Amino acid sequence: MSPDDAPPTDGSPSNEPSSLSRRQLLGLVGGAGAVGGIGWFRPTWLPNPITDWLTTMYPDPPSNYVWQPPVSDEHADAAVANLESVVERAEELRSRVDRDSVDKDVRFHLRMSPAGGHLESAKDWGNARDRLRSATTGLQYAGETVGYATVVLGNDDPEFLVERGRELERAADELAASISEYRVSDPGRDLAYLYAIERLLSFTRLTVGWGDSNGSDEKADYSAHDFAREWGSQLQAQQRLRTARYHREQYRANLGDDTIPYGDRLTDAIESFWTRIDEYPRRSEMRTTIEEERDLDQSTPYGAARWELFTLCFDNDARYVGDYERGLTAKQFVDTARALLARRAHDFALDALDVDPGDTDYDSGRSFRAKRRAMREFRRARDEYGSPIAGVVASEAARRIRAGDVSLEMGDGPAWKERVESAVYYLVGAGMMRELGNVVEPVVNRDVT
Repeated sequence: MSPDDAPPTDGSPSNEPSSLSRRQLLGLVGGAGAVGGIGWFRPTWLPNPITDWLTTMYPDPPSNYVWQPPVSDEHADAAVANLESVVERAEELRSRVDRDSVDKDVRFHLRMSPAGGHLESAKDWGNARDRLRSATTGLQYAGETVGYATVVLGNDDPEFLVERGRELERAADELAASISEYRVSDPGRDLAYLYAIERLLSFTRLTVGWGDSNGSDEKADYSAHDFAREWGSQLQAQQRLRTARYHREQYRANLGDDTIPYGDRLTDAIESFWTRIDEYPRRSEMRTTIEEERDLDQSTPYGAARWELFTLCFDNDARYVGDYERGLTAKQFVDTARALLARRAHDFALDALDVDPGDTDYDSGRSFRAKRRAMREFRRARDEYGSPIAGVVASEAARRIRAGDVSLEMGDGPAWKERVESAVYYLVGAGMMRELGNVVEPVVNRDVT
């Protein structure tokens, strides 16, 4: 018997299903007490549609659990003002274009709202971080409109984009170098700021790609779409760099006199993570294992679970450190820690799913139990490891738990498939949270050598 199905021992009603009258059951699932009330009896007693609903209603990890550095109204307002000026420029340029004279694809883009609605959202949001996010996203769309109009008007200059792209890359490199000692006074807090800065730098390097790395001064062959997309990416990269510098100043302001360099400790942690990751099969090896095991496909609960676990727990991304991540040690620490946690969650989740090769169905009560277990692990880890960097590392686990609801609500297969896949998400999140301290504490604790 699962611990979640154990009969109550506190004087609650009898654990026989017949002891629950129809009126009691309807009252239990009909109001706000539904989610809490299910603890009185086995989830598998309820009809599947009711338990499906209860599962999605059961509390998720709060979205604000994922730590992010604070954003001031002034910084957000400056980003919104920047977007507004780009939108005005886009409107002015496209007003000079004869849209009937351009091809269908370009005409489509020039008819769109320059910021894709993000300027309106940026002005409406009350939260500074939301305004900043909408403004940063909108710069891509508004910049693309400027780029398309520039091409149509015959003013496109690839050399200009090449040089501006290189300036952005140099600026990202200089910002990365300015924090490369990874000095900290409070590791749990300061490492989270360093990660936030480096994450923005990685996006900047990844999205600014006009020209090539061999010193070419221009793109010999480009389309209007290429030119417009790069124009938008560069405007967005400029804003990300402004935000990265803003967070760097916050990080520096937090540092006290008693700081120590943490670069070597981060590097040692990453190497330790890789030693443990290498004990697991590589993604290609794991795929072969699943394919050869009883010719597994996703037509049964067991097969669907194995393939979903493979997808969630054995990514290849962590093994690839591209040029866009060079020197970003804090980000590599977080990414590698998450990769290790996902692999460690695999066997735990498979065992907790309690699904066998011969099964033909998956009761929704088991999905509910999986989510309840995941939330217990989430709350325990949150209470035990409350530092910002712990929240950053754990954010992927929290997203997995929330994604279980999406799988349950939006699945397009048989009901059992939606339920088993949602349970996989919940239990992978639970497995990652169980191991959180093992990857975070050795780094956060300054006394550990």
